[in-house]
Amino acid sequence: MSKRISDKLKPATSYTSCSLHEGVLLRLDEHNTMEPKTLAEFFHEACERHAERPALVWETPGAGENGWTTLNYKQYAEHVERTALMLLQLGLEERSSLGILAFNCPEWCFAELGAVRAGAIIAGIYPSNSAEAVHHVLASSDATVCIVDDAKQMAKLRAIKSRLPRLKAVVQLHAPYESFVDQEPGYHSWQQLQSQLNDNEEQLQLQLQQRERNICANECVMLVFTSGTTGMPKGVMLSHDNMYFGTKSVSATMGNIVPGAERLVTYLPLSHVAAQVFDIFLCIENGSCCYFADKDALKGTLVRSFQKARPTRMFGVPRVFEKFQERLAAAEAKSKPLSRLLLRKARETVAQHNLSTYAGEQSSYYTSAKYWLASRLIRPIHTMLGLDQCQTFFSGGAPVTEELKHFFLSIDMPVSDIYGMSESGGAIAYNVHITNLFSSGPPLKGVEVKILQPDSEGQGEIVARSRGNFMGYLNEPEKTADNIDADGWLHTGDLGYLDPLGNLVVTGRLKELIITAGGENIPPVHIEELIRKELPCVANALLVGDRRKYLTILLTLKTKTDAETGLPLDELSVETIEWLQNLGLQQTNLSELLGIRADLQLPNDAADVAAALEINAEPKLIEALEAGIKRANLNAISNAQCVQKFAFLPHEFSQATGEFGPTLKVKRSVVHAKYAQVIERLYK
Repeated sequence: MSKRISDKLKPATSYTSCSLHEGVLLRLDEHNTMEPKTLAEFFHEACERHAERPALVWETPGAGENGWTTLNYKQYAEHVERTALMLLQLGLEERSSLGILAFNCPEWCFAELGAVRAGAIIAGIYPSNSAEAVHHVLASSDATVCIVDDAKQMAKLRAIKSRLPRLKAVVQLHAPYESFVDQEPGYHSWQQLQSQLNDNEEQLQLQLQQRERNICANECVMLVFTSGTTGMPKGVMLSHDNMYFGTKSVSATMGNIVPGAERLVTYLPLSHVAAQVFDIFLCIENGSCCYFADKDALKGTLVRSFQKARPTRMFGVPRVFEKFQERLAAAEAKSKPLSRLLLRKARETVAQHNLSTYAGEQSSYYTSAKYWLASRLIRPIHTMLGLDQCQTFFSGGAPVTEELKHFFLSIDMPVSDIYGMSESGGAIAYNVHITNLFSSGPPLKGVEVKILQPDSEGQGEIVARSRGNFMGYLNEPEKTADNIDADGWLHTGDLGYLDPLGNLVVTGRLKELIITAGGENIPPVHIEELIRKELPCVANALLVGDRRKYLTILLTLKTKTDAETGLPLDELSVETIEWLQNLGLQQTNLSELLGIRADLQLPNDAADVAAALEINAEPKLIEALEAGIKRANLNAISNAQCVQKFAFLPHEFSQATGEFGPTLKVKRSVVHAKYAQVIERLYK
């Protein structure tokens, strides 16, 4: 290791650590020659390089240009510095954490990067977390300052602050404020703090410079608290080098980025590593412009943000793409019969063209002309969604069904899989040059992937090794040792294989693997996807059968969602209504179809369970679902993987009702616990 590099690193003896005060060894060799860099250095250099390019855009009704404010990178750096000084004035300690409990907003970025410059650690907290979960994050991460979004989040801090002796200050970003804010010690408004720096600024500047000199690239800069389904979340420790490597490797793999010309919309929680890499650090690296969606983005306003930003890249979780599909299906249902016919034919043509391209087939003049015409009929869909300039669509965080990929392929919006996790510092594999609808593409540059103990078909646990691999779990050495072995391989807990072209194919989760009473190992996602493919009316399918004699499945039907609360409504989706009409059923509400109360007053677990136990569904509906499950069973790998029984649940899964976590992944254990009585009836 060169003297210059070693000067930037904290002395270390291990590749892992569970302490905020220790450094780790870095995997620097002939394959990893990129010089380590702190995120503070990275940000400084990028802002100088991109100084006049637009960096951040957000809505400011009554201010800015037509109600929108834009900062360039020079101004971005100035806001970050001012925030760093503010945090020092509040008493943010070196190697302590700054908790951020807020929806994505410019202040999130200012606070994060200001804390990084001040030698502190970022601890993002999901806004949906309970007060006790917030306490866990702040207490375990040694938080000395916490930023909160609004009065609702401030109330959580008010309830727990007395149990956090190191927490010196809580800062609320947005009005309205309760009377104690800016009046009682330790409770502040962002606006007032920003106006109080001038008297002490010179001294704070000297302190900030010293703090920056103390930062080392191999120490923790960020804690990502995994949204576990049982117990309190684990703190994934990521170093400056983890984040820098992850950003540079994704940027290099994408390859076709135009510096200063890219736009994206941030709407997935910045508490998650994917949003950190894509929305903050990739933008900084490439001088891209980041637009902020509003708080209701996932409740239906995201398209409005897209229409304003017209992003060139879009990252989403599968549930976001599913909602787009439902929106387009509803719009198509309202169109005239001839328009529907033309659109269907156009989608078939576009899908076939793209599949042929993936297969390496040469297009004839006729098929090229046919595709050209069909794509012109499809293009208004892109414009309607605000995605007419979007070149790349990424999906990560959960498996994407082949059916969903095929739908977006048919409207010329091919979805690229990105596979990764918090513990890998972001992405492991990325299907940048799509050649199929089932793989996550090859590993990123600088990332090693292998399959541990593969079976006869080459399938086993996916393990990965790179400079992106996390330092360890905060204060949990045993769990760290369980996840990173002595040779530095990260055990992902995912099942998969590498195809002959070197593409990674993810087939399921080891922990989600169902082991039947007969000893059969069954990945649930594959079977759930088979059933959803056969039954387009089904929103959620959750397989049950661990230590049971046979498999059963819990099903929900697609309904509309309340845009304000995110709660599922009684009104059926357009897609479900059309499907029912083909059966001769005319119901438009779920309660009529299942014979339950119309108003369950959600969220209400007791009412959920009571309704589930009282369901008396239409016989024709039951017959149709049984037939769909039988068709899906024809594609099962073995008899043990055939579903024998099913039960309806009284509403779609949602974050508001507790079945989805903050990243919109289903909490299987929560569903199992809530509907335990329903499950037991399936085995009697």
